[in-house]
Amino acid sequence: MFDISLTILPIFLLLLFGALLQSRRFPADGFWPGVDKLVYWILFPSMLFYNISKADLSSLVLPSYAVILGLSLFVVSMLALVISLTNRVNRPTGTSILQASIRFNSFIALALASAIYGEEGLILATLGAAILIPIVNVVLVVTMVSLHGNKNSKSLSSLLIKELVKNPLILSIAAGVLVNVADIGEYVFLLTDLTGLLARATLPLVLLAVGASLRMSELKSSPQLLVLSTCARLIGFPLCIGIGATLLGLGPLEACVAVLFGAVPTATSGYALATQLGGNASILSVFISVQTGLTLVTLPITVWFSQVWFGYNSVL
Repeated sequence: MFDISLTILPIFLLLLFGALLQSRRFPADGFWPGVDKLVYWILFPSMLFYNISKADLSSLVLPSYAVILGLSLFVVSMLALVISLTNRVNRPTGTSILQASIRFNSFIALALASAIYGEEGLILATLGAAILIPIVNVVLVVTMVSLHGNKNSKSLSSLLIKELVKNPLILSIAAGVLVNVADIGEYVFLLTDLTGLLARATLPLVLLAVGASLRMSELKSSPQLLVLSTCARLIGFPLCIGIGATLLGLGPLEACVAVLFGAVPTATSGYALATQLGGNASILSVFISVQTGLTLVTLPITVWFSQVWFGYNSVL
């Protein structure tokens, strides 16, 4: 487990370095929001497109992989609902609990998959992100609009169109699948070569930007909700994935990579969605910061346990 911790540590050092740079306003005020836009609109979509266009979508393990991730997401969503109902929280706080429980930081998941499991792990993690990103967006938008009302005079369908059809991550996933399935990579080789170059530049810059976006000053209130939502995210989610992978007989590498999506903290982008659609953004910022800090301890344990449970070391 010590070797796993050493592998993971540089990723969290980059997060901390990003937070330090932001606190010092280096290199300039307004720089990191610009990086966030670059990552969201260019770099991460390029990585998704490139890896999906090269992945083996005919793999027999892919349906089981998708079912496990999708069902685990559903189970944890129900758990988040139970937490909200039993604590009688208001609707904005309830949807923030839902975000903290099911939204995952795909940047950290892909960085970990690459660092721990190499190129094959990165491809599997990219496919996992391609499966979960559209589902998470649909669940959150539908839930938040339904519970918070129509404050912005936008229909549910128009918001879904904005979140899905105009979402660069989802568009890049769709484009990557199209190029892969149609087997036209040789005709768009300039595009794949360009996105490949951008993909290689993505993860280090992304991790710095994630660290810069953390609101460490918000660590304060709601200890009970914080504990429950964090347990749902960092214990419940990987446990569901692990049980599903065991029951469906997923391979060691596929199972270990799948567990990463449950083991990483919730995404910092949830704060923007909470602000846009009427969630409790303040409490969500606490969840994000605490989960990110805790995963420095919990991730090595979860990764080590999943490798032992699924016998990953025996196939190295």
